[in-house]
Amino acid sequence: MHYHEETIEYQPFVTILIPVKNVARFIKDVLDALMDQTYPADLFEVLILDNNSDDGTIEIVNNYNNPKVKIIQIGIDSPPIKYNKIIPQVRGEVIGFVDGDAIVDKNWLEKVIKPLSDRKVAGATGVIKTWNTDKLIPRTIGYELQDRYERMPRAIKRAATMHIIYKKSVLLEIGGFKENLKTGYDCEIGHRINDSGHKIILIQDAIVYHHHRENLIKYTKQQFEYGQYGIIRYLEKIKFARGDELAKLRIITQPLYYCVSLLFLLLWLIFGWPWQLIFVPPLMLFLGYLYGSTRLVIKYKDITAYFVIVIFFIRPIAWAFGATIMLLRISKNIVVKIKKYLNH
Repeated sequence: MHYHEETIEYQPFVTILIPVKNVARFIKDVLDALMDQTYPADLFEVLILDNNSDDGTIEIVNNYNNPKVKIIQIGIDSPPIKYNKIIPQVRGEVIGFVDGDAIVDKNWLEKVIKPLSDRKVAGATGVIKTWNTDKLIPRTIGYELQDRYERMPRAIKRAATMHIIYKKSVLLEIGGFKENLKTGYDCEIGHRINDSGHKIILIQDAIVYHHHRENLIKYTKQQFEYGQYGIIRYLEKIKFARGDELAKLRIITQPLYYCVSLLFLLLWLIFGWPWQLIFVPPLMLFLGYLYGSTRLVIKYKDITAYFVIVIFFIRPIAWAFGATIMLLRISKNIVVKIKKYLNH
């Protein structure tokens, strides 16, 4: 640990991990932003965790010619598996996590480090804004996500590993990341950190600019995957289904509205219930979406923010399908295990 002589600030050595897979479009800008940090240059390093990129990402990093940036090849695995392999070996007392398509503000590291001087604070993050604001879909996705971060309290239960730092000692103490989660591992570990008696702090003026999905197909696939691994978290610990500061209960429960619509559809087909009931839950959602999008239009002074209504409708449907597919897979595995047991 290093303390600045004049201000006696907490300035530990930081190892920043960037998991990458075909991010040639972004990686130079990501590295430029990190190399331009106001945090002392001799107190951090950047490790690129490659996952078999084949689009020129590695060539760009190799040609970057900065001794602070190193490529680490530890096989083809999900980020949590790679993190658990590398974290015990790295030099940093603090571990930073930054996505391969996220640009941090020049004072990001300096600002998120400060709260960690409190021994009870294990991690810190900042607000997520949008990098690709020139396109409608990522811009409206970004408005909704940025708004949620800006309304969160200082002490939070979790945040995305898109940009966050944690004390290495705490990560090792709680056993690292859950390796069975391809996504949502950042949510799960945040809750475990809080359960261990530590805090995660949100710094409103520590900013990252993230490159959001550029079309609805990619966004739907992302949310489908969130639904798959989200249901695993809920099955392992039901308390995750209560929501938190980032994803409140009213957001998590939205897929249930569509389930109710399906129930009304069946009741209409089988028992002749009024067919109009089928549209009541989606109408209730729409009214909520209209209110939420209007608030974003006013807040960000952009009429195109109304497009977020489309995003709002897609998200819970994708979650529901993802969760359903994962539940079917889990059920199939249970049946196979039971059959094997009975055959023995």
